[in-house]
Amino acid sequence: MRTPPFRERLGRWFPALLLVGLVAGCRTPPAEVLASPGPVSLGDPAVEAPTFTLEYLGVGGWLLRHGESALLTAPLFSNPGLLSVALGAIESDTTLIDRFLPPVDDVGAILVGHAHYDHLLDVPWIARRRAPQAQIYGSRTMVHTLMGDPELEPARLVDVGAGVGDPGTLGQWFDLPGGSIRFMPLRSGHAPHYMGITLYSGEYDAPLRELPDRARGWREGETLAFLIDLLGPEGEVRYRIHYQDAAAQPPDGFPPHMPDGHPVDLMIVCLPGAEEVDGYPEGIVGHLAPSRVLVGHWEDFFRPRTESLRISPGAELDPFIRRLEGALSEGGEWTMPEPGTVLRIEMSGAL
Repeated sequence: MRTPPFRERLGRWFPALLLVGLVAGCRTPPAEVLASPGPVSLGDPAVEAPTFTLEYLGVGGWLLRHGESALLTAPLFSNPGLLSVALGAIESDTTLIDRFLPPVDDVGAILVGHAHYDHLLDVPWIARRRAPQAQIYGSRTMVHTLMGDPELEPARLVDVGAGVGDPGTLGQWFDLPGGSIRFMPLRSGHAPHYMGITLYSGEYDAPLRELPDRARGWREGETLAFLIDLLGPEGEVRYRIHYQDAAAQPPDGFPPHMPDGHPVDLMIVCLPGAEEVDGYPEGIVGHLAPSRVLVGHWEDFFRPRTESLRISPGAELDPFIRRLEGALSEGGEWTMPEPGTVLRIEMSGAL
């Protein structure tokens, strides 16, 4: 393993100063911007069109179902507390996972945008006990981290590094079982947490012998975004989704020009960290011009899932929403759902 530079060491060993400062900024989200938990339909009820379902699970977690395929982006249910994250040990709360995670035994892939604990901590239990068919896709650091779990078969861990796309490079498409969903990893970035410092940055160049028991052990690795296609029976693209689980400086996360010409229909953006970079989310939203945007990773993940929701510490919701609305194309819509909301989304124009 390489020795991290000073900035990486600072971000790994001194998070308490930041976290204690941020906790004072927690606040309750305005109810008017949230979809209620339960099923919600997005689209024109007078128009008969194919639909798919997308359930917000909390933090970076989304459960997508279309046709015979199902995909999960890495969720967090354990929500270890502030002091544990800053100073103590953390571990998955399997009781909370089983309480809040819906059935996912049919999921063929778990996508991991980066390997911080709030995206990866609960994945080993989910993969072993709840989604036994799923392959886990992410960075080399993600693979090396999860190899510290002796119960996870190494063959289920996929390093997508050789297939990552960027604005000038078409990446590799990965197909899910069932033939209804495919995805392409994209090179992205992670906004600093505070004063230019990204906590728990760095990589692992070799497999771990055991899973980390401290937040600082869950190193970021390479941060990815994903382009996700919903496919028709002939393999044609019916709907295109862009997913980011970390705010990033444009053009990080931008996809390449797509030869099929299909636009991005829906974007999933991330609230925390937007105030630490220039041009997020307006840069990528304006570039891709989706008809719909979903805001995720917005709630305070130091707070137990059993308690009332609050905005993520330090996040600036009102400026974020103003910038988002200013970047939307005419007729574009946005939603910030509560965890547990199941969205039935219309694929307008699909045959």
